[in-house]
Amino acid sequence: MTNSKAKFEYKTVVLDFRVGVFKQGLPDIQSSLNEDGAAGWQLKQVILPSSQWGSSDSVVAILERQVG
Repeated sequence: MTNSKAKFEYKTVVLDFRVGVFKQGLPDIQSSLNEDGAAGWQLKQVILPSSQWGSSDSVVAILERQVG
């Protein structure tokens, strides 16, 4: 009996950004995802972590690709 279940690997990409006075803009998310997509990674989920005050300075992209 063979195991036909697909296997996957995952990685996270932290994209820093600054919003507000004296801060830089948003990261180039599209270029980052396209670069990883060319290597076989697919976007699985995006998380916007926040501090206790509700602000955030990064976006975390969770990527997935099939192995084997």
